[in-house]
Amino acid sequence: MASLPTEWIGSVYLFMHTDPNSLCAEYDTNKPLMYKTLWDALSVFSRNSNSPEILKVLKSDRHLILHLKFNGEDTCLGFLRDYRERRVHLHIQEQLSRCLGIESLQVFLELKVDNIKLDMFLDEEEKCLGHIYSCKPSYVKDEDLAELEENFINLSLGSSHSTQNSTSSTSPIGNSTPPLPLRSISSEPSTFHFQGQDYADKPLTSEHQQRFANLVGKSWKKVGRSLKKNCRALEDPKIDNLAYEYDKEGLYEQAYQLLRCFMDGEGRKATLNRLVDALVECELNVIAEKLLSLEEI
Repeated sequence: MASLPTEWIGSVYLFMHTDPNSLCAEYDTNKPLMYKTLWDALSVFSRNSNSPEILKVLKSDRHLILHLKFNGEDTCLGFLRDYRERRVHLHIQEQLSRCLGIESLQVFLELKVDNIKLDMFLDEEEKCLGHIYSCKPSYVKDEDLAELEENFINLSLGSSHSTQNSTSSTSPIGNSTPPLPLRSISSEPSTFHFQGQDYADKPLTSEHQQRFANLVGKSWKKVGRSLKKNCRALEDPKIDNLAYEYDKEGLYEQAYQLLRCFMDGEGRKATLNRLVDALVECELNVIAEKLLSLEEI
């Protein structure tokens, strides 16, 4: 009996930066507007109703980074060709220029899979596709991005419905539908209880990452096994791979990379509460106390 064809799924990281403006700062200042601009820009490069899907938005000192997922080889190949011919560059640059109100804006792009720079061999399509196919995303789209996209779709549908009503009705005042506002993705902060005190729960930050790596020592794998119970990104053999890959760098780097994988895989769900719970489960309460020592009650 012939086996069913495997669905083609791959991913790539799109690095973006501008000079002298900081895209990261602009994104932090107005996330809904910036994300919609990027989402709309990428939707142009669709094949068979599939466009590159933004799973996560990451930031470095210089770059705003989009983790893109491709559902289908044709979608990926079409995007690679548009990227090679610089159509992706020019369209994103045009859209960001309008969004930021900067006529002379220059946007620089780079495609990477891990540390491999695909820009170096874009003419070798099979090689590029192979690298992208090998990069299977270990997490789904961030919840806040999914909610933003839902808002954009609802807003578009609401505007379309309003237009139809106003053109077909004999009484536009009575039938007009106001545009739907973007819902805020923020919610009331939750708290958790630890040793008689309440702490505000929040997504983990680079500061938590550094403090954890400094404190946990040889117990990092034990904590990782606790975290992996509800984290696909840490499923076997990921923790053992981290131990091998960063053996020469030592315990700090191994622990740091463990938490990086957890944060990348879980997005905003990678919270302080979950890390503290894992530490408590591993009987590392002292480390949890030190990790929380600078947190506001």
